[in-house]
Amino acid sequence: MRIRIPRKSVRERFLIIYELEGCQKAVNFLGVKRMKVILNGKKVGRGYEAYYFAGKAYFSKRSLKKRNVLHEFYHHLVETKGLEISERLEEKQANGYANELVKKF
Repeated sequence: MRIRIPRKSVRERFLIIYELEGCQKAVNFLGVKRMKVILNGKKVGRGYEAYYFAGKAYFSKRSLKKRNVLHEFYHHLVETKGLEISERLEEKQANGYANELVKKF
């Protein structure tokens, strides 16, 4: 099973909500089960920009960017849909998902 990129109208709406109302509301707009966005750099390990675990995405102040939010959202989609993917492949796909969406903005 593959996770698809949202259609153009959804991407545009996400961007507007992200810019005007903030990260958490934009992620909630994308649907599925709610992913909680937490701005807590202590949970993010050294050398990493963000961290996802059990429905929560942790970001440092510096790393709270659209690309990182979308990357962690991909991990949330994988968890929510119950997909079994190796960690390495999941990271590669999350990077591709985030890059593709950011490129289309």
